[in-house]
Amino acid sequence: MKTDHLFNLDQRLSMFSDPLKASDTEAESMQLWVPSECVSLHLVDIPSAPQRKWDELVPWMLEERLLQPADEMHFVVVGREQDQLQVMVVHEQSMQEWIRIADNAGVSAIAMSPDYMALPWEPGLISVGWREGIVLVRQSATLGFAAVPEIAWEIINGIVQQSEVSPKLSISIPEPSGIPPHLVDIADINQASPDWEFATYPAVNLMVSKFKPKSKASSTSFWWPVAASFLLTIVLGMVSLNLSSRALEAEIEVLQDQAVSHYSSLFGGSKPKPEAVRIITEQKIESLFQQQQSLKAFPVASLTALDKIMNNCQCELQSLSADGSNLTITLSNADKVMKKSLKVPGFQLSLKPDVESDQFVLRLQPEVTRRAR
Repeated sequence: MKTDHLFNLDQRLSMFSDPLKASDTEAESMQLWVPSECVSLHLVDIPSAPQRKWDELVPWMLEERLLQPADEMHFVVVGREQDQLQVMVVHEQSMQEWIRIADNAGVSAIAMSPDYMALPWEPGLISVGWREGIVLVRQSATLGFAAVPEIAWEIINGIVQQSEVSPKLSISIPEPSGIPPHLVDIADINQASPDWEFATYPAVNLMVSKFKPKSKASSTSFWWPVAASFLLTIVLGMVSLNLSSRALEAEIEVLQDQAVSHYSSLFGGSKPKPEAVRIITEQKIESLFQQQQSLKAFPVASLTALDKIMNNCQCELQSLSADGSNLTITLSNADKVMKKSLKVPGFQLSLKPDVESDQFVLRLQPEVTRRAR
């Protein structure tokens, strides 16, 4: 399969005496290197959702990191690193423009990959290349970037300094005089540029999903291989569907048992049927919420607030009444209470003796907060 850089496709038009005739010739399939500065690489935590839903979730997981709206960007999962996904992001308009350039040059693009991946790589090596005033850097199988020299040299220097083990640095650049002296001392330098046609093409391909190249029917194809493949696909699909159905049923049973078990660990009573767990759980939570609201309402809240004062007071309760936002308690033998600090946050409290009955009257009401004018 032929490989070349997108920027070199204009040379193909010079092969035709009339460039307009290029569109009349049969398009040649090619793998293309595209400008890395238009592609960004991000690491995101692996979603807990099933893998079939990752393509829908990844764009919104990266939404806050992007400068453009997520629905205008093209996302491609290119690998994994521990518990994270490696995602390449490129503007859909750029993808459309690259495909248009290829079509105009009489090329059928079947794969596109960032051009920094044309650089050689091995563990412990940072490979640096040059493309028309842009520095290309490759750090791993998928990690790399492209930037103008002023920025690229600073980033490379930071990578080297932050590495626990000093990496090898290989720089291939037509004019080495622009390399900072401190990098010259530690780098293997040669005067060369990437060979776009013979560089090893990676497995990374940006042309997926809506940009997946359309297959073209070959004039030498016969109908029977297609029919056989179609039949085999149907058989394999049915077998796969049957196996998936059984596996899904088993998984559903496990999840149902877990739901019932978790319910029993939280709430007492008999075990509900699996299909009723959600409804009963919502009812229980609603009941607990109502109980919590009741505990916060007057007069229950006022009785709770009196707990510290009445604790070990050695007094006797004679009567208790609540009227709207007022709580009145009649006590006997409340001499010990009279000696305590009668302060309850959020309430106004008074304790006065009743001369006629030789008892004490405790009144409590919510404290009214005055708003500053």
